[in-house]
Amino acid sequence: MKNFIKQFSLFEILLTLIILAIHINAALADAYTFPNHWFKRDDAYYYFKVAQNISEGYGSSFDRINLTNGYHPLWMLICIPIFALARFDVILPLRVLLVVIALMQAITAVLIYRIIKKHLSHAVAILAATFWSFNFYIHQTVYQMGLETPIAALSVVYLIYKLSQFEETWRTQPVNLKQIVWLGFLSAIVMFSRLDLVFLAVIVGVGILFRGTSIRYLLPLDILIIFIAMTSSVILRTDFNAYNTLYASSAVEATVIALVVKTLALYFFGAYQHPRAKSMLQNFLSIFYATIVGSIITAGIYILLIQFGVGKNFPRSAFALDFGISLLLFIALRLSLYLFAQPGIRSTEAPLIQLKSNWKKWFNEGFAFYGVLGGLLIAYMLFNHFAFGTSSPVSGQIKRWWGTLPNSAYERPTSNWHSYFGTGVTEPNVWEPFTEPFWNASNYFRPILPGTNLLDERFYLTVSIFAIFVFIAFALNRKKTIQNTIKLCLIPLISGSGIQLLSYTATAYGGVKEWYWVSQMVLLTFGFSFLIYLILKPFQKINFMRRLLEIAALLIAFYYANQFSQIISIVMVKGYFPPDRAYMEVIEYIEENTPSGSIIGMTGGGNVGYFIKDRTIVNMDGLINSYEYFQALKAGEAPIYLRERGMIILFANPRLLVIPPYYGQFAPYLERYSSYGGKDLLYLLEEPKY
Repeated sequence: MKNFIKQFSLFEILLTLIILAIHINAALADAYTFPNHWFKRDDAYYYFKVAQNISEGYGSSFDRINLTNGYHPLWMLICIPIFALARFDVILPLRVLLVVIALMQAITAVLIYRIIKKHLSHAVAILAATFWSFNFYIHQTVYQMGLETPIAALSVVYLIYKLSQFEETWRTQPVNLKQIVWLGFLSAIVMFSRLDLVFLAVIVGVGILFRGTSIRYLLPLDILIIFIAMTSSVILRTDFNAYNTLYASSAVEATVIALVVKTLALYFFGAYQHPRAKSMLQNFLSIFYATIVGSIITAGIYILLIQFGVGKNFPRSAFALDFGISLLLFIALRLSLYLFAQPGIRSTEAPLIQLKSNWKKWFNEGFAFYGVLGGLLIAYMLFNHFAFGTSSPVSGQIKRWWGTLPNSAYERPTSNWHSYFGTGVTEPNVWEPFTEPFWNASNYFRPILPGTNLLDERFYLTVSIFAIFVFIAFALNRKKTIQNTIKLCLIPLISGSGIQLLSYTATAYGGVKEWYWVSQMVLLTFGFSFLIYLILKPFQKINFMRRLLEIAALLIAFYYANQFSQIISIVMVKGYFPPDRAYMEVIEYIEENTPSGSIIGMTGGGNVGYFIKDRTIVNMDGLINSYEYFQALKAGEAPIYLRERGMIILFANPRLLVIPPYYGQFAPYLERYSSYGGKDLLYLLEEPKY
């Protein structure tokens, strides 16, 4: 035990104890506070109820009627033993989960502290760990909802921690396949924590396999560039509305073809050799030839597929736009690497010679890494196919369907360039809480750009000025910038986070949420930590100032921990709410107006389904329902499907059921008998009235 404790610094121990103390105190709060002040998101209770049902032997089902896979698997595995306690008391597992999440938060903060302390400075590490632990936006979005985000954040940061260690060892010691397999397994853990982190998991493998070459830096960012160029080109030729309803799927298909064709063209034309190994003119010609050949082949393949009826309608002029955008971005990327790389002559093998020399090693290590990652993913998909009738979570399929519907009742897909890049004021605001200071600072430009209609312009002006400042700071510290970009895994984080964002905004996905963006928060935490390090770097050389900075960082940590603790204690009160108070007033109403044993349909209904007694809630929007129900909903047969499974009562807004995705299919079967809070209790009739 003593040796175990010695592995932790005093700051790590204190930080962990403070986080746990605050949250254990919150876990002892009145029962009423949990559904109303802490685990407030309806989506979290989808996990809780399914986990409870699995633990009690009812299978992977929210309602004990329909089997569902509408969740991320790793978080469900964590929830199952915790919500086995729900058979005794429905609040008890919430108390336990709150503490378990706090432990994950503490471990994540400690890992962030260790990574930054090792590669940057102690003072910056204290500030970064403090920010991650006590920032209210991060806490509310990542740790307070009860969703999969705590394990996603922990798995991403732990992978970075292990990759930073690998980065130091491979340069001095031979790498064995066991190390590659382990990193592949950790990447799979990241993927299963949130399935959309599969992009980050795949990109990580590029840096591992192509270590020692420029491919590891250029290829991940090229993949992001290809995705941006193709999808944005189609949007520029159409508009967001037409793109979402008609062209999104064809744009993604063309992007997949472009990813294969263009990366191969870039490699064989020498665009993955070190930029300083050739002159700027030679670099430009390599990129130009690769891009034009790649674009022509991509366009030719997709047009041919259309002729054979495999591809879909596509605005062909978008291929020309794609060529221009991708060429510009490829050149900008390599020019940046040229400027930041240290001067000196570098002998680089020609592409074919390099491939001949390394193909066996790349194949063996690629098979080891992607064999684990891909094998586990295929196993997961096969299990889903045989157990649930579909290989991927039905919740994601439904939201992509929503995005293609006109005037849907649920959140619409990307509608402008702000949301496409995740910088909008409303969802998806991907880069919070880091964009908030820029919105505040943009007010200083009101004299230059007055008027409420120029809000976005002031914001982007602020970001542009900041970007110039950052570029100058990085250019003045080229060696440190290159070293820490690698050690902090910023390139895979940038590429993986960017592709994950576009996998929603460029694919007509309806209903993105603020908790999707865990990797972006991690990326910007490390990125801003490095920037703060560069600002404080001159003071770090003076021993007295270094100590002073550490003391200042500790005082800041104490201030924010104290402020955070006070607010949590105000929210999670003790002895204020009566123990017999209903957890939710709507549950009390439903129980009073429906017979015991009723099967009741709701649009949503996660928290009601978890807390209600002697009744069953069926999810009608389909997010936590079966694949069969999804097909019935699309076919206009949802009322018949649900009635056959014993659902005779609905609690919903009838006006919501008239518009997509319901299209009024329930209306002929409904008869209202009571109302509450803008919703009606309705009978679901056996035969339609008209």
